Amino acid sequence: MANFEMPATEYMTSPVETIHIGESLVAADAMFTEQGVSALGVVNDAGELKGVVSRTDILHAAVFSHGVTFRVPDRPVEEIMQSPALQVQRDAPVAEVAKMMLKKHVHRIFVTSAGKPVGVISTRDLMRAVGEKRIKTPISEIASGSVVKIKADDPIAMAVDRLDLSNKHGLVVVEGDFPVGIFDQACALQARRLAPTTAVENVMNVCILILPDAMGLGRAAVQALAMNVRRILIENDRGVTGIVGGLDFARVMK
Repeated sequence: MANFEMPATEYMTSPVETIHIGESLVAADAMFTEQGVSALGVVNDAGELKGVVSRTDILHAAVFSHGVTFRVPDRPVEEIMQSPALQVQRDAPVAEVAKMMLKKHVHRIFVTSAGKPVGVISTRDLMRAVGEKRIKTPISEIASGSVVKIKADDPIAMAVDRLDLSNKHGLVVVEGDFPVGIFDQACALQARRLAPTTAVENVMNVCILILPDAMGLGRAAVQALAMNVRRILIENDRGVTGIVGGLDFARVMK
């Protein structure tokens, strides 16, 4: 197994996208779209990291309204943020970060210095580390067999409910038995103002990556990064049999 003892600073993303205590969830939601991130560090006036707010948190806080799927409430971020935010020092090994992600079941860890965020390591950064190490382990060895599906013509209200109840970050959208897209948290937030009866196919992410189960992890990671997808569907002669998400890549770093 490859060695992942390199320091967090080698793979962290910097600068960190943050939002201040007192700002609203509506502002946070807008930043998710504008900055292309799934979580924001919540800081005080001194720039110290006090928590984290994610798309998951906003979906849990959603208010259901007549005529639309849901709306984001105008509440301060500190009311729903996760606190304290998980963090490590600059010299923490990437393997330690991966282990923490798995233990706490989170998709990012902040790198801090004197209490202030200087970077963040996400599961996509772990994917990049696996790709650079050219790990040959077949993706089938870390894949989850729990694939939650929804039909392309099902209503988005059903998709949002299933996303929440399944505790998954993404659903596989199928037409018949064939996967045609992904409905994830980003799709749910972007579609919230639409009528609840709108078909999933109108809002799903059509960028999907389907790979054979014998594909090596390193090559799979490189392809996922190039296509900017967070999940890889695993296929063999029985069809789609599993799915690999960001946290699954952390399993090879422990």
